[in-house]
Amino acid sequence: MELLVPLWGTLYNASALRIAFARSDDFAREIYMIPPALRLRGPEGGNPEMAEVKLVEVTKKFGNFTAVDQINLEARDGEFVVLVGPSGCGKTTTLRMIAGLEDVTEGEIYIGDRLVNDVPPKDRDIAMVFQNYALYPHMDVYNNMAFGLKLRKVPKKEIDRRVREAAELLGIADKLRAKPRELSGGQRQRVAVGRAIVRDPKVFLFDEPLSNLDAKLRVRMRAELAELHQRLKTTTVYVTHDQVEAMTLGHRVAVMKDGVIQQYDAPQTIYDQPANMFVAGFIGSPPMNFLHAQLSEEDGRVYVIGKGFKLRIPQEKLTDEVRAYVGKAVVFGIRPEDLRTPEMVHGELPEATFPGKVRVREPLGDELIVYADCAGDEVIAKLDPHLHIQPGQEITLVAAMDRMHLFDPETEVAII
Repeated sequence: MELLVPLWGTLYNASALRIAFARSDDFAREIYMIPPALRLRGPEGGNPEMAEVKLVEVTKKFGNFTAVDQINLEARDGEFVVLVGPSGCGKTTTLRMIAGLEDVTEGEIYIGDRLVNDVPPKDRDIAMVFQNYALYPHMDVYNNMAFGLKLRKVPKKEIDRRVREAAELLGIADKLRAKPRELSGGQRQRVAVGRAIVRDPKVFLFDEPLSNLDAKLRVRMRAELAELHQRLKTTTVYVTHDQVEAMTLGHRVAVMKDGVIQQYDAPQTIYDQPANMFVAGFIGSPPMNFLHAQLSEEDGRVYVIGKGFKLRIPQEKLTDEVRAYVGKAVVFGIRPEDLRTPEMVHGELPEATFPGKVRVREPLGDELIVYADCAGDEVIAKLDPHLHIQPGQEITLVAAMDRMHLFDPETEVAII
């Protein structure tokens, strides 16, 4: 006779649960580790409608520590939204609240039109893919993907159809009888994704699913996830610390710091128009250069003046907000890719140059990263890899002033 264990108000096969529990340290971790396909949901009925996800003034506190602070976020129907930020910024906690694995201290979470604050995870119609795959080692690929459907008493023919369709979609149809130990990291991740796909959820939740893979495989899996979303068009919330994943996968990206969303917008908008210095420095590699300076007006022209440089601001950049800082301190921001040498620039150099001394060069084949000392400040530039530049050499850098940024030194908020 099978021993059944109650969890989230549902009975599960104890032997199956032990496999998941054996890989965890405590009860909270045990719940987190149970693969999404293990969780039962509502009655079967074909492909469910997709749904938007909405967070309204959501806060999560652990004792006196605020992990997530009054965030507002909306993932539209069928949209791929990425939460990105450094460790401890609250992105995974936010995802766990959407999944129902963490209680909401304040605020409301909606999936579709339904308030789900008090709805158990199994009834939220979501599927979650974890960083560590959480596959059952004694089961082959087919049964790993089918296990949750079997628990829900889905007819065998329907299980077979879903599993084989998902396996074909993910390129693992020839691995259905293989055990997890026989698979590569990328193949294991595909199985974990397939296990979520067969559930036909309203929402996919991904918690850093590529972080365990090597660099080359991450690039490949990133492209596969993007293609998969184009086919399925299921609402997706994806958590990562990797800005490249965020920029390449997300329709919109939420950059988080200290439990607060710093900016939520399309990836290119975040890159071109960062809301503050944190976003500007976090998005982009190498990060944006920040130089303390002051704005000065001479003969109707406005200049950014700092240690060792005097750069003219283009007329089209002279907004009322910029003019309000004339005579005041600012932080001048310029991305490494917006710096050139005179050899790389055609035409005149209109008051946009400043000197530097090369400290380090990093040839990468398609580009040359140069770290230069500019009057005591470090400046990073992405240059032509064919330039003969060596450490200790004096160079002149040319700033693309039409792509410059200015920030308030106290609030760190963007001026332009």
